[in-house]
Amino acid sequence: MDLRQFVGALRARWIFSTVTFVVGAIITVAVVLLSSPQYGSSVKVFISTPSGGSAEYAASFIVTQRVASYAELATDPSLLQRVVDDLNLDESVEDLEKHVSATVITNTQTIDLQVTADTPEGAQRIAGATADQLVDLVEQLERPSIRDEAPAIAARIAAEPSISDVPVSPNIPLNIGIGLLVSLFLAIVGALLRDLFDRTVKSRQDVERISEQAVLATLPFDPLVKRTPLMTETGGSLAEAFRVLRTNLQFSDIDGESHAILVSSALPNEGKTLVATNLALSMAQSGRSVLLIDADMRNPNVAELLALENSVGVVTVLVGRTSLEEATQPHVSGISFMGTGPAPPNPAEVLDTQAMRDLLTRVREQYDAVIIDAPPMLPVADASILLPEVDGVLLLVRHGSTTREQLRLAVGRIQTIGGRLFGTVLNRTPRRSGDADGYGYGYGHGYGYGYSPQPDPEPEPRATVVEEKLRGLTTRGRRVRR
Repeated sequence: MDLRQFVGALRARWIFSTVTFVVGAIITVAVVLLSSPQYGSSVKVFISTPSGGSAEYAASFIVTQRVASYAELATDPSLLQRVVDDLNLDESVEDLEKHVSATVITNTQTIDLQVTADTPEGAQRIAGATADQLVDLVEQLERPSIRDEAPAIAARIAAEPSISDVPVSPNIPLNIGIGLLVSLFLAIVGALLRDLFDRTVKSRQDVERISEQAVLATLPFDPLVKRTPLMTETGGSLAEAFRVLRTNLQFSDIDGESHAILVSSALPNEGKTLVATNLALSMAQSGRSVLLIDADMRNPNVAELLALENSVGVVTVLVGRTSLEEATQPHVSGISFMGTGPAPPNPAEVLDTQAMRDLLTRVREQYDAVIIDAPPMLPVADASILLPEVDGVLLLVRHGSTTREQLRLAVGRIQTIGGRLFGTVLNRTPRRSGDADGYGYGYGHGYGYGYSPQPDPEPEPRATVVEEKLRGLTTRGRRVRR
């Protein structure tokens, strides 16, 4: 990972990093400030050879080695048990062992006993009792076999145990500083690990590598779009974003003839409805006649965005209740709109009819461009049914939501059916992301498809439903191959 990727990962995960650091800092401060103060006491025990003893000369060679052994015995459980019994302490030997330490002062024969306790007096009492027990232990172990002979090594307490009203712990500035550094480290490492194991699409390079098509536009996230979703209402960056998309579509060699564009996505909530609507508005502003069709009969949203009627539309035309002209509604922006009509119980069957294919043929002859807002590719087959009847697909990808596998499956489904992928749109990109063009928006609409990615099934043969059955909106009917 180079520096650019490192900074990009932290920028993409800044919320996680910030929350981790703040939580760690709060925990650190709380633990340090709520910790009980500990007071310390020290006492020194001097190990030597008694002057005048017959073994003084020989003992001087081994006393240094003995000092280290007695320092270890100072914290032995058997010695500490005698301290507990002598002082009648409430704590166990295991607890006391955590508060007593013994070290040999470098280049000396002195053992430094360090003791901590909840009070200065308590620390002093424990330090004195431990030193007394160590002196007794040395005397017991070094007692000569001959009664009148002096011991080779003796222990003496050099001075009374110290006492101080200043706590030795916690060291508030030091502990808080260490805690903040640890919190910062965890925040950075956590962000990098989350980015490493994240399988969602986060860059236009990922999208282009998987789809093998160019990203025609990147649309930065803009929370204001939920209130003003149409480019005719907002203007500015939103309008410019769709001019970029419109221009890039022209360079995709689809301009100059009457054509139909299907707008879809791998999954719900990736932005296809608003993109289809605003793309139609942008094309209309360039002087072209545009028809926007809402073909998402499971969850129609276009009519609500345009403040138009959805009770008449595709279904009512297919069943013969209204004519094409009667089902087409003008919008103040200059586009024409055809809604879904009443919700059928079998959307896929309604779309997979000769009547629907004839309808698309007719509108393509009447308009310069036909934009179709279709359901997402993976949860249902509706978009796949329409693919052979359009010139190509514009596929929406949501930054940080669509996974690489989901995008791969959606592209694979388009290729399996023989559809043409014009390109992709990367939606809801962070505003500071290097992938952003600097224009656009992000949004989400709810679906109830309950989708989980599965391998693509074998394509089913195309079929139709007799006109009489379509009029009743039923799933029963005679299916024949095209």
